[in-house]
Amino acid sequence: LVEFIFRSGDIDNRIGKGAQKEAMQEGSRMHRKIQGRMGMEYRAEVPLKLEVPQEQYVLALEGRADGIITNADGVTVDEIKCMYTDVTRFEEPIFVHKAQAMCYAYIYASQEHLSSIGIRITYCHIPTEDIRYFYEVITYEDLHQFYETLLTEYAKWLAWQIHWQEERDASIRPLEFPFVY
Repeated sequence: LVEFIFRSGDIDNRIGKGAQKEAMQEGSRMHRKIQGRMGMEYRAEVPLKLEVPQEQYVLALEGRADGIITNADGVTVDEIKCMYTDVTRFEEPIFVHKAQAMCYAYIYASQEHLSSIGIRITYCHIPTEDIRYFYEVITYEDLHQFYETLLTEYAKWLAWQIHWQEERDASIRPLEFPFVY
């Protein structure tokens, strides 16, 4: 959902095709390594699901938080991103990564009835294993507003998709199969 709504970047996919598989494998390895270092208050790969009834459908949101940290300071959703970019130069998280953490935080806070929750974006530079953290606490109200905006944007696309499927189905209903069977 987040990637769909906040997608951006270059449409030229010719660059970096060969390196993508290696980057994904190295990223997965670093994910596991980072998660393994986090200690007892860290739960890795936490599945999250929220069903949102709409007029014509039920929107089922599912995902897996890289980590949920529970300690004396409260609860924090951790979103880990491993890359070849020098993460020590980042001054703020990349918005789509923050939005992913916010979406997971909203689901978790909704289910656990939390008034606020932390989000942490953990960036790791794969070659050096340097790590850069971005952390903030967000109120449930702010997360709810973010989430509602996200759903409103997605609903525009869904309405078009539903309309198109209805139009398609209506146009093919009167057709007969062109072969004897």
